[in-house]
Amino acid sequence: MSIDVSAVSALPGALSAKPQDIAPQRAQRVDVMRTEPPVSMDAILGELVDVSAAFNKRLSFSINEKLDQVVVKVIDTDTDKVIREIPPTELQHVHERIKEVLGILFDERA
Repeated sequence: MSIDVSAVSALPGALSAKPQDIAPQRAQRVDVMRTEPPVSMDAILGELVDVSAAFNKRLSFSINEKLDQVVVKVIDTDTDKVIREIPPTELQHVHERIKEVLGILFDERA
């Protein structure tokens, strides 16, 4: 997948230009960005699987329900052991505890 950097970069002279001068340039930039077809998650996950297989690893994606956060596990295909978890389990537990403490300190109904 490639991204056209010129379509994403800031507009030339945007800081010194008047808003009415920028509007046509913004419309042009939005049109350039819309010409890219949407990328499917299946295609991206397929590419990740291919790359991880080249390194004799497997990627496992899950969602931590308490944090509403994606968790990625890198698994060795030979031993089926988790090599790395992103974010680490300890950090997830700390984040959960912080959310609990904030829930106790601050009433969400307020």
